[in-house]
Amino acid sequence: CWAMIITGAFTVFGLSKYVTAPYGRHSAAGWGILLDPKLSWFLMESPNLVMILIFYLKNYGLSGRLPPAANCVLLLFYGGHYVNRSLIFPMRIRNGKKMPITVMLAAAFYCTWNGYIQSKTLLELEEYGDEVLSSTQFILGSVVFISGFTINYQSDEILRNLRKPGETGYKIPYGGAFKYVSCGNFFGEIVEWIGFAIASNSLSGVAFAFYTFANTAPRGASHHKWYLEKFKGEYEDLGRCAVIPFIW
Repeated sequence: CWAMIITGAFTVFGLSKYVTAPYGRHSAAGWGILLDPKLSWFLMESPNLVMILIFYLKNYGLSGRLPPAANCVLLLFYGGHYVNRSLIFPMRIRNGKKMPITVMLAAAFYCTWNGYIQSKTLLELEEYGDEVLSSTQFILGSVVFISGFTINYQSDEILRNLRKPGETGYKIPYGGAFKYVSCGNFFGEIVEWIGFAIASNSLSGVAFAFYTFANTAPRGASHHKWYLEKFKGEYEDLGRCAVIPFIW
């Protein structure tokens, strides 16, 4: 966990600040062969689900037993996010740009690493007591997580529906969190994992939240700059921040 915080987060933050990952609107040549976006999202996000399955079978087998109730809720949060990211979201992509294999492999490596840490924590190392479910911290974290997931999902839907079938090009998104920031989807994801860290009260959850911010915030800043350069005064007049409403 500390390795994820110290080496992973700061490395990604540094690289993301000066080198924008070359996919989507920032696509660039020289990063390897290009893969179908739906396949890429599945391959790079699904290791999280694979790790959940591996640790469940390792510690519970086919006994039919379940982890403690609070563990199950946290697994539902974590697994639900990645069911959406690896299965539902890719199938709903419209006219997506191809992704360099290097980007996909880097993301898959991280998801395998993080999936191992989160799954091992929730299915092997931590056993939360029943009293945790009614604790203020767990309830607060759950509310924050669900709020973040809702913002993230709604933002994805707004972006997805910007183009009609067959259309290309980029448009300004409106509605939801986009009223306040250029990257409502990134803001939602950051909120999600802060909520998860609060509810889980674990170092692994804190590491994940910190890494998420380190990865998405610089890319969000790049998106914000791109919007300003492309739409100029029309976008400036909206008064949006990059990722964090009213702050940055």
